[in-house]
Amino acid sequence: MGKQQSSAPRIVAVVLGAGQGTRMGHAINKIFLPIDGKPIIIHALETFEHCALVDEILLVGAKGEEAQLAKLAHAAQLRKVRRIIEGGATRHGSEQCALEALRAEIEAGEIEIILIHDGARPFLSPSSVESLIERTRGVGAAILALPLQEEERIVQVDTTQAVCRSYEGEQIWRAQTPQAFRATLLLQAYDQAACDQFVGTDTAASVERIGYPVAVVESELSNLKITTAHDLFQAEKLSRHRRL
Repeated sequence: MGKQQSSAPRIVAVVLGAGQGTRMGHAINKIFLPIDGKPIIIHALETFEHCALVDEILLVGAKGEEAQLAKLAHAAQLRKVRRIIEGGATRHGSEQCALEALRAEIEAGEIEIILIHDGARPFLSPSSVESLIERTRGVGAAILALPLQEEERIVQVDTTQAVCRSYEGEQIWRAQTPQAFRATLLLQAYDQAACDQFVGTDTAASVERIGYPVAVVESELSNLKITTAHDLFQAEKLSRHRRL
């Protein structure tokens, strides 16, 4: 897995696979669970492998699982997976680990855009990635998101589980991944977050808090995240109709 040699600044996809997904009820990391006979993480990685605009994949794994991930990536002939690193205890921590691994190249101007993607989202389409990259090239920061569906509502509850606020309408969107950023901007945001001891719920939160606007690119319904056993069941059904 040698370093790619290129004169033009690269686009790097960081795929997060260090979370254990305890809500799945399995003893193993959920990214290793199969969909249509193939591990979830391989489905996620294949999207970037097939996206012409992505130059390299940095895979972030849980401690002790790096060799297993490397073996899977090799078997799947994922040539863009050139580095596999150990992640942190949280999502934010894993993102920091990825940025530290890329810091020298970012500061040298060798990386143009970084995408951060959940390894538990197996059905991202290459066309969505391309749309996100083009939007990021224009504005510096963009995320995939889905608007609320018709008659769908999001509610905020208090400590007694009573509704205290509700949200609906065309201005409410659900954030997804990938989330894409100009590399220097993302590094600046995470350095500031580390200084302030801020931990974001997603990647965009750290960028938003330094005052940088983040654009939204509409995603697809198929870009679901595998969190529960029901999600895995739904993904198995979707996989029968999916072609990259």
